[in-house]
Amino acid sequence: MDAFENFLQKIAALDEKDRAATLIEQNKCCICGRCPTYNECMREQDELIYCIIGRSPMCSFEKKGCICPTCPVKEAIGLRKAYHCVRGSETEQRSALPVQKPS
Repeated sequence: MDAFENFLQKIAALDEKDRAATLIEQNKCCICGRCPTYNECMREQDELIYCIIGRSPMCSFEKKGCICPTCPVKEAIGLRKAYHCVRGSETEQRSALPVQKPS
């Protein structure tokens, strides 16, 4: 089990109040607001931590670059993917991987 899977297990075991507090802590570390792809609509919706919550449900945007690989949240919870505002949360991206046939 990797660090992200451990994070998911930890957060799933929390009650609603503690889960919200954990997400608020990750929100404080989030750098989405500095990303070139982040736009005014996202800012107005106060959207952050796409890596955990998934892509923007309200905003459309144009890809202008990605800073996910430099995000402290990535390091803290063991993320491997990027462009979460476009491609979805880490969970969504990992579950979208094709299943390989055994050799």
